[in-house]
Amino acid sequence: MPERPASLTIFGASPSPAVVTVTTASPGQRFVRAARSAAVLWAFAVGFVFVPGLHFVLVPTFLILGAVAGLRQLRGTEVVSGVHGTCPRCGREQDFTAGNRLAPSWMLDCPACHNTLTLTLESESVPSGLTPRA
Repeated sequence: MPERPASLTIFGASPSPAVVTVTTASPGQRFVRAARSAAVLWAFAVGFVFVPGLHFVLVPTFLILGAVAGLRQLRGTEVVSGVHGTCPRCGREQDFTAGNRLAPSWMLDCPACHNTLTLTLESESVPSGLTPRA
């Protein structure tokens, strides 16, 4: 599993280094993830069939959201399997919740101090098809 350097930042504190572990999902794994995402949202659509009045809006919405979520999961070849680093606010070295698709940056929560951190991949480790978010 390849590891990529990253940094954790929060307003008012200096950035701290982090390591992001990435796994490449096989087509079968991607299909299972996509089917699971779509099935959860489609189950909500089935449940909303019995809500009078709102079912005209909620059922089609959840059917469309299920298809979109499934397609997004199907496209994600690289998945973050682990994030390890030191929180720049509280200074605690820890493993953070993972499971996101690989992106140039995303938000993480520190379980120790409950602050929202921004994790940013180092520039040389960002895949060519991704552009950083502002």
